[in-house]
Amino acid sequence: METSNYRLERDVAALDSLLRLQLEENTRLKADLSATLGSVDERLRMLEGRVEDSGYRFSEIVRKMDKGELSQADSTGLPDSLKIRVSLDPQKLYDQAYLDFAKGSYDLAIQGFSDYLKYFPQSLSADKARYWVGECYFAKEDYNRSLDEFQKLLQDFPSSDKIPGTLYKIGLSYEKLKNQIKANRYFGEVINKYPNSAEAELAKDKLGIGDKKEKKR
Repeated sequence: METSNYRLERDVAALDSLLRLQLEENTRLKADLSATLGSVDERLRMLEGRVEDSGYRFSEIVRKMDKGELSQADSTGLPDSLKIRVSLDPQKLYDQAYLDFAKGSYDLAIQGFSDYLKYFPQSLSADKARYWVGECYFAKEDYNRSLDEFQKLLQDFPSSDKIPGTLYKIGLSYEKLKNQIKANRYFGEVINKYPNSAEAELAKDKLGIGDKKEKKR
């Protein structure tokens, strides 16, 4: 009996020792895990900060590119395709394209204005560039293409001061394509929406409204 009790006490003591060791190991593992998670959390916060900084810098670069305000210093680290935009002077590009248009070099003008729209789509003269592309195709007697360009201007720049001229040119393009019904619709739209514009007077002549007024006088 005494021998059995001794063995039992010895076994209980051994189990108690193992349990304490296990508890200490668990405590240590929890502490290590907590430290690791803390380190990971800190790294994630640092990474999020870097992503936010990079996103902001990228947004600023795109904004400056669209407005033609990006400097050579801003272009550091950019891909070659984006560096092209930095090297271009938007005003010179626009002026050269317009000069080509004035000289009757319509293909060169189309290329110049198209490049302007490609690299500086949010610039203050983007709507005008789109208008002159349409004018170039109209001058080339490619009236379907001119319609496409003028319609893009209506869609992309609804507040442009080129809208009256665009509507009138759409009317002329349809007239050239022998679609007088659509042509008259756009002439009427110019008159109704922009009655004080120079294009409204031209549209009245197209619809014969001006002639009728002259007869009444």
